[in-house]
Amino acid sequence: MANIRIAIAAVLMLCVFIPVSAAQSRDNECKHTLAQYTEALRIIEIKAAEARVLADRNPLYESDVAYYGSVLRDARACMKVLSPVVSAAR
Repeated sequence: MANIRIAIAAVLMLCVFIPVSAAQSRDNECKHTLAQYTEALRIIEIKAAEARVLADRNPLYESDVAYYGSVLRDARACMKVLSPVVSAAR
């Protein structure tokens, strides 16, 4: 039993040394075009609204609301990365 605890603690300690930046992981996940993310965002927002209505009636749908919320955050982050930068200078 003690050996298992030591092994688990060692694995957890080694995980700290794996460098992963948030920007790298976000850039690696954005593998589609801006148009595809725009279309997906439109559909996911509709599904999130439907899930919210269902969750208001039945709390079992709260996990669906949380899932759609996380997918929306990811899609919006990819849209920010992929959208062109517009300059305010005239």
